[in-house]
Amino acid sequence: MNPFDAEPEARYAAFADMQGECPVHSIPGGGGHIAVSFPAVAKGLSSVEAIGGSAAQDGLPEEDTTIAGILEPRHFQLRRIINTVVAVRRSQQIAEYLANLCRDLAGGVVGQVKDGSPAVEVMSAYVDPIPPRAIARLLGFPEEDSAQYYKWGAGLGVNIAKAVADGRSMSLREGAPQMADYVQERIDLRKAMPPQEWPDDALTRFLTTEVDGERLSERAVVTQVMFAIGAGSDTTRNVLGSMLFRLAQAPELYAEIAADRSLIEPAMEEALRVDPPAQFMVRRCLAPQFDLEGTQLSEGDRVLLSIGAANRDPDRYPDPVRYDLKREKPREHLAFGAGPHICPGASLARLEIKTAMNIWCDHVASFKLAEGYRWEHPDTGMLHGPERLFLDIIPR
Repeated sequence: MNPFDAEPEARYAAFADMQGECPVHSIPGGGGHIAVSFPAVAKGLSSVEAIGGSAAQDGLPEEDTTIAGILEPRHFQLRRIINTVVAVRRSQQIAEYLANLCRDLAGGVVGQVKDGSPAVEVMSAYVDPIPPRAIARLLGFPEEDSAQYYKWGAGLGVNIAKAVADGRSMSLREGAPQMADYVQERIDLRKAMPPQEWPDDALTRFLTTEVDGERLSERAVVTQVMFAIGAGSDTTRNVLGSMLFRLAQAPELYAEIAADRSLIEPAMEEALRVDPPAQFMVRRCLAPQFDLEGTQLSEGDRVLLSIGAANRDPDRYPDPVRYDLKREKPREHLAFGAGPHICPGASLARLEIKTAMNIWCDHVASFKLAEGYRWEHPDTGMLHGPERLFLDIIPR
């Protein structure tokens, strides 16, 4: 059993076996510890003074460190700036744009069905364009450039994974130089404009927002924008794809949702719970000693917090594998983290998913998995979501 297996079912089987033994396990070969129970993962995510950092981010200059990797108390200071940039009300500014985008994409899906076969590969036809275009719109970047975000993110992921395996840190600039150059170019173009003509978008707010008299440096803006693009593209597309995959196997649930759109929210939260797009958070112990649900950690120990396992902890969720829209407190999962460092982009992700599902319901009467379809998963056990998703669709 391998908790890092790229095959989801094998990975989740390993999680279940580990949860039956203890909440925190040692990783063979001195690789640190892995937390698999809901209480252990929630405590690890929330105890930001004692457990912190991020994959391949240790020891980098602050300007080259993503907000996820910056430790307290500095994290709190910089997060106040970033929270102002990506506040809920800021995400709502693109709500109308998102709805129009999804209508255009859904119209294309229906058009494919009317042209012949009912089977449509919906990740490329519907899901994939939504998150990067939303981020581009929020930042004020050309939407036609957003098609490159996944390619840059994939290359960055490979390079970061190699750095982690080698035990070294890597800045996003080093991991994705083309992406860094692109973001810097957008900043240079913005700065070439008269300040009074700068649009009210996220890039302007990154460059100009002050909290207690402090702004992010230009180099730090490049880092945090790159992080926002990378973290906000794959994760949201994976959740939306997983949600469609689940509903394709539960036509009665989809019929309920289509008839009562208030059910989209619990359906979304349950998709986030049962199929969290980020399966692990990589942290390290910052305290001389820390008790994590009975396991004693020492300063410098690497800690993998398994969100994928915690969100299916049977002691927390009865029948945890079941996709259930009637669970109590549906938002109390760990897909976006927990505690003071919860994902600052959660409101944008939820807006995208709710909008996409609402428009999907407007255009699609019913759908199911295409005959012979098999889940195609990412090549790493760190991420979770369908690479492609073939559905047989009946339009409205």
